[in-house]
Amino acid sequence: MTRCTPAEGDSTVRSKKTALLTTAVALAASAVLAGSTTGFASTAPGDHEGDQPGRQDAYEVGLFGDMPYAKFGRAQYPNVIDDMNGTKLAFSVFDGDTKNGKEPCYADPHTPTDKTTDDKAVADATYQDIYKYALNLFGLFHDPVVYLPGDNDWTDCDRPRIEDGKVSDSNDRLAYERALYYPTDRSLGQRTIAQIRQSAAYPENVRWSRGPVTYIGLNIPGSDNNFTVGTAEGPEAQGQAEYKARNAANLEWLRAGFDAAKAAHSKGVMIVIQADMWDPTATVTHFADTKAELARQSIAFDGKVILVNGDSHSFEMDKPLTDATTTPAGFPDPKVIENFTRVTTFGEVQNHWVSATVDPKDPNVFTFHQHLVTANLPTYIPPTPIPPTPIPPTP
Repeated sequence: MTRCTPAEGDSTVRSKKTALLTTAVALAASAVLAGSTTGFASTAPGDHEGDQPGRQDAYEVGLFGDMPYAKFGRAQYPNVIDDMNGTKLAFSVFDGDTKNGKEPCYADPHTPTDKTTDDKAVADATYQDIYKYALNLFGLFHDPVVYLPGDNDWTDCDRPRIEDGKVSDSNDRLAYERALYYPTDRSLGQRTIAQIRQSAAYPENVRWSRGPVTYIGLNIPGSDNNFTVGTAEGPEAQGQAEYKARNAANLEWLRAGFDAAKAAHSKGVMIVIQADMWDPTATVTHFADTKAELARQSIAFDGKVILVNGDSHSFEMDKPLTDATTTPAGFPDPKVIENFTRVTTFGEVQNHWVSATVDPKDPNVFTFHQHLVTANLPTYIPPTPIPPTPIPPTP
């Protein structure tokens, strides 16, 4: 287990990102929930009754996401659940993607929304409802789990590259998730906590607090925040309209979260999203508003700010957020915003998890630990030794 504090964030802890070949396979046999209570959550402050610790008590938070991916991930995911259940956690947060990006977004027949894309991923006896499958797995966690959507869960469902062409409407799948995962003001898990939800339209945007920290969950997925350009990424007009409305709601909720943190005299704020907004291999244009708002809010906040995201599938800590400083000539000369630290969680073929120790007596408030699940570690093959090059004799 590796220990890292936000003050050490400029020393990146990184695991090698690997690729996973995906195949069209049926979901592993498992009991799935037959249905869910529909409707939208009400707002309620605070934690589950009796769970709120004293202001000076330390506690642990679990952080994970991007799993299970295909057959390989579904075989290893139970080991992650067992490992997390063996740790005393105040709660855990899942930062998106309950499947890989190529697997179809199978869902049981349900009341349709206005669909742009015909639904070719209707669940049946062969292909189970992936959303109810994931919900059932969250029900295996002893402690509360907060679920946030990822791009594989809805954004990418209408893209032509989906296996066997079994596309579905991305807006429909997001509406389905909202009804399934957020029917009340409670989290998931066998033990639950209460949360404040932004609205009936955006129930996935949540806020809660525990001890000295305010927590904010936002629906900010990868795939450039669902800003669609061209048919390769699904219907263009639909994606852009959805992005515009949700982006405005996200920015409003982010500002409201920091206002609540200041009012509560929180020592720290943790924001959890799915997207890696600094991924050098991806288009990240439509995260600019979010990054700018994070910069403004972090500069104006006296405490520590943590952003947790998935999407890139390898554990790392860094400080990527900068300000708007310019040179006398007007050229960008940004400074690192040092009270802001970003943590990226494991995922894909690295089925492990991260924990945060929250300690009000620690000046850094947060300390992060990587939990490598022994049963999920691969067998390593060392490289072949290179024979030494003979040194020619001195003439």
